[in-house]
Amino acid sequence: MSLTTALPLTGTSPTIGRPRIARGAGRRSLRVFSTVVTVLVSVVAALAIVLAVASRMSPNGQATVFGHPVMSMLSGSMTGTINIGDFIVDDPVTAAQSQHLQVGQIVTFREVAGSTTLITHRIVAVKVVDGAVNYITKGDANNAPDAALRPASDVVGLYRFAIPRGGYILAALHQPRVILMLLVSVLLFFLVGPLFRIANKGKNQ
Repeated sequence: MSLTTALPLTGTSPTIGRPRIARGAGRRSLRVFSTVVTVLVSVVAALAIVLAVASRMSPNGQATVFGHPVMSMLSGSMTGTINIGDFIVDDPVTAAQSQHLQVGQIVTFREVAGSTTLITHRIVAVKVVDGAVNYITKGDANNAPDAALRPASDVVGLYRFAIPRGGYILAALHQPRVILMLLVSVLLFFLVGPLFRIANKGKNQ
């Protein structure tokens, strides 16, 4: 004769239903995390696209973003303040403003008049030659000032801030395949919601 134990008809075992609840909570947490990550990636991608579109060359050959001169730091002459690969954002400087810059300010100027090669150094002295304002500049990491005087007319921007390693990002943003990948990521953001809903409907049927 075999013996069996009957479960009571009333009451519920305290462990029944817990695994299912835990799995449900886990799925919800995963969905929330996935949504947050997707939104962040899409926002960053959208901002990167805006930056890529907004960065353009001015008539004088200077790259600008929303009117601000921008460039990548290629040397270590300003290490400690601006490092190699940093993305420099300057405030534009008018011809009148360029005549009244002060010692201690960091400026971007043309290496020689008419050149597209730019240098960002700090003003360490102001010198007037034959009535024309010139600046003596120096890289913070250099031992001596620059040999050449920098005419005020060669100044193209007044340093505002730098984004660490941002210069590499700007360079990448001008590659067509990078722009394409960013556009795809933004497109996927708008497709994720409908795709999830379709998948859930299929499970419930």
